[in-house]
Amino acid sequence: MRSVEEIRSELCRAADEPAGDLAAAALWIAAEEYPDLDHGAYLGYLDDVAGAIERRIGDRDGASDLLSEEVFVRQGFAGNAVEYYDPRNSYLNEVIDRRRGIPITLAVIYLSVGRRLRMPVHGVNAPGHFLVRHGERVLDPFAGGRDVATATLLEQIRQMGVSDAEQHLQRLLATPPDVRAILVRMLGNLKANYLQRKDFVRSLAVVDRLVQLEPRNPSWLRDRGALYQRLECARAAIADLERYLELAPEDPERDVIRETIIKLSRNAPTLQ
Repeated sequence: MRSVEEIRSELCRAADEPAGDLAAAALWIAAEEYPDLDHGAYLGYLDDVAGAIERRIGDRDGASDLLSEEVFVRQGFAGNAVEYYDPRNSYLNEVIDRRRGIPITLAVIYLSVGRRLRMPVHGVNAPGHFLVRHGERVLDPFAGGRDVATATLLEQIRQMGVSDAEQHLQRLLATPPDVRAILVRMLGNLKANYLQRKDFVRSLAVVDRLVQLEPRNPSWLRDRGALYQRLECARAAIADLERYLELAPEDPERDVIRETIIKLSRNAPTLQ
């Protein structure tokens, strides 16, 4: 059984390999919750799914249809609309075992199988939820691989207040997220799930990993500081919030954060 430190080290190592095995990287997120997780078994399953497609694919005409059919029909992967916020939807082992997930974890399945077949598949960090691109087609893994129209994407982007939606969409499709970006988005979802359940200990463990993966992103320090505050770890909260203000001095809520630090400082002698 690996220690938490070893698991997080492996997660960071996987994030440093932008063209690495996405599924293998995602399993390191799950490994902290499931320390006995058999990585080889799950990666072997994805190999088998790719092999099943390879045997049917022939000259590769209609490759995207075959990939979607195998993943979403034959293997039965589908969006978990009933229990969307269940943390298990963010753990790849659970997604494979239960055949249910959220957009990004279903996308990881699709992308991981497609890349095993050297297909032109990429993630799309869309504003609504995570999508995949197969060649020129954009697909929604949460909807069984259904095509997403360009007009739909443009409307979502316009709703964000972007002035030149077409240019924004072109950039979005031309710069697919790498392994690190996908891991960060997965962890962001997991953090939100645990916060909704008021499981602040697990939320903190997730944000710890986000700080490790994106040390230059001050928002994770702010989030971690807030969680330390909830868990009555005053000194740790002060350290994170002070560092956050150093990195984000223009935050419009900086005065509120400074006041929080002052209040925490009064309790620091008695709280860890």
